[in-house]
Amino acid sequence: MRIMKLAIISLSVCFLVLEPSAFQGGKRVIRRDASSNSPFSSAVAAGDFIYLSGTLARGDGIREQARGVLDNLGEVLELAGADYTRVASVTVYLRNTSDFQGMNEVFQEYFLSEPPTRTTVQTDLVREDALVEMSMIAIRPGAERTVLQPQGWPASTAPYSYGIKSGDTVFLAGILGRDYSYNSSVGSDIQAETRAIFENARQILAVAGMSLNDVVASRVYITDTTLFRDMNAAYSAHFPDIPPARATVRANLMGDQYHLEITLIAVAGTKTRITRPNADGTPGRESPVLSHAVRVGNRLYLSGMLGVSDETRTDTQGQARQTLATIGRTLDAAGFGIDDLVDGVVYLTDMSEWGEMNVAYREAITSNFPARAAVGTGLMSGDGRVEIMFTAVR
Repeated sequence: MRIMKLAIISLSVCFLVLEPSAFQGGKRVIRRDASSNSPFSSAVAAGDFIYLSGTLARGDGIREQARGVLDNLGEVLELAGADYTRVASVTVYLRNTSDFQGMNEVFQEYFLSEPPTRTTVQTDLVREDALVEMSMIAIRPGAERTVLQPQGWPASTAPYSYGIKSGDTVFLAGILGRDYSYNSSVGSDIQAETRAIFENARQILAVAGMSLNDVVASRVYITDTTLFRDMNAAYSAHFPDIPPARATVRANLMGDQYHLEITLIAVAGTKTRITRPNADGTPGRESPVLSHAVRVGNRLYLSGMLGVSDETRTDTQGQARQTLATIGRTLDAAGFGIDDLVDGVVYLTDMSEWGEMNVAYREAITSNFPARAAVGTGLMSGDGRVEIMFTAVR
C-alpha cells in the first residue's frame, strides 16, 4: 500500500481520522472522520462491490495530484478490506485534456497488470485548483474478478481493461466509436460512432456469455448537444425491449476525432423496468431510449434525473429538490428507499452552485450517505442545471 504524502481534500470526506464502518441495512458505510459534515461517505460496501466517492488531492501539477488521489483511494480501499488489485471500474474526471498523458503515466504505476476498466472525460471540478477527480467501484476480496479480452483484439496499450466480470456483473470501459481490432476510428458520423460502440460492447459482453440485453446502466458522454437526436436514433435500435437506465451529459473526450463515449454495466438475470410516478401519483411517461430505473436482483439502477419546471427554471436548489423528490418516488415504486442508495453522481452546469445543490441533497438524504462524485458538465435539457444518477442495493 502506498503511503499518502499530501494534504488531501476529498469531495466525499475529510481525510484526517479513521472511523469504524457503520452498518445500515444491507450496506456498510465507510467513514474516515466522525466529525466530517460532508453529505457523502468515503465508500459504501454492498454485496460484492465497494463504491468509492470521487476524490481530489492537493499538489503541484497533474502527476502530484493524480498520485495523491490514488494514494487516498488506496487508503479507502484498505479500510474496506481491499486493495488496488480489486478495483473493477474507475471514472477519471480531468479539468484539462492536456493532462491526460501525465495522469495516464501515474495511473499505470498503480495498476501494473490486469488493470480496471476506465472512463476518462474532461469536466469542471468543485475546487478551482483541482486538476483531477477519480471515483471507483471495487470487488470484495474472494469474489470473482476476471478480465475480459475479446478474441482478435490487441491487448490494450493504455492502463485499462476492456471489461471486468464479477459473478453476474460486467463493468465495461468507456467505449469509443472505433474498430478495436485495427485500432482505427470509424469516422466522424455520430450514428456510425454509436453503432461501432455497441458492436464493441457486444463483443466484450460475449466473452462473458452475455449480450446487450443484459445492460442495465449507461453513462453517455457526448461532445456536442446538437448530435444528441441522431445519437439517440442509433442508440435506441440496440435496446428494443428494456433499455438501460441512462444519463447523458456533454463532456470533452480524450481524442478530438471522437464525439461519443459510452460506459456500460451489465447484469445477468431477470430485469424489471421501473416507471417513475408523477408527483400526483399517476404513472410517468416511458422513454424509448431509457428506463427510469432497472431492477435486477437486489440492485436498482436509476437514470439521471432532472427537476426542471416553470418554477425552478433558474433555481438550482429548487431543481435539485425536485430531482431528489422524483428519485424518492422512483425508489418507492421499485420497493427501495433512500437508505438503500449506495453510489451516485451529480452533474452540475455551474460548479459554483455546488453548495446550493447540497442544501437540497441534505434535506433528502440525512444519514448513511451514499458514495458520490460531483462534476461540472453540460446537460441535454436546455434549462437543466443539475442531474443526479444513483445506484441502490437492498
